[in-house]
Amino acid sequence: MADTTFWTCPPDREVQGRGDDCTLTLLLPPFPTGTVDFSPHNPAEARHFAENFATVDEILEELPPISAAASPALWTRADLDIIKVGCWGNVISITDPALADNIGDLPLLGASTKLRERHPDARIVGSANVDCGEDHTEDIIQLPGGLMVHTEGWPGVEPLDVTGDPRAVVRALGISSETLADEAIDLDEESDEIDWRALGRLALGPCDPWGRPDLTMSVFRVRHTSGSTYRMEESWFWNR
Repeated sequence: MADTTFWTCPPDREVQGRGDDCTLTLLLPPFPTGTVDFSPHNPAEARHFAENFATVDEILEELPPISAAASPALWTRADLDIIKVGCWGNVISITDPALADNIGDLPLLGASTKLRERHPDARIVGSANVDCGEDHTEDIIQLPGGLMVHTEGWPGVEPLDVTGDPRAVVRALGISSETLADEAIDLDEESDEIDWRALGRLALGPCDPWGRPDLTMSVFRVRHTSGSTYRMEESWFWNR
């Protein structure tokens, strides 16, 4: 196995930050509205996607596959090197601790923007958080044609920074006011009180893969890029 030399702390160093959602999903057309039958997972495509993902420098090892309902525990620094990728036809999803930060680098926006350059016709939805004493969140919805909403900040501490037009995104997706109410999403609330993660799940609709035990995902141990590794050391080991 190659040496993960970008880290400055040992692999058994205990992670201090906590996060339960560091995901990005690429939905290629067509965009269904009814029941979806997911295609079987494609491990070769998953590996190709991981190798070319913005945060990844190199795949070091392929581990046994797991379901989209399973979340690898983040206890030590070595756990931060684990990502999982699912490729089910026109739905591609990744979970990666490198998508979360608390230093303002906006890795979720950066990764989704690079995907947008390669797939301008895709719907891209992501959410990432890390709890380092207070919870820091970043969420994004990007639609074909340029419509987007991106939020970042410290909910419960101060209003989030919001870029884009949430209402225009909701209209473009055809999400009704009744559906928003069912999910307790009120866009008139303060930005740090809105459940942006739930809005992202609505944007994926029936193509939302997360939490589904019937969907298989590939698991990889990777060396993240030097920039991603630096962000993770700052975000996940915040009391150094």
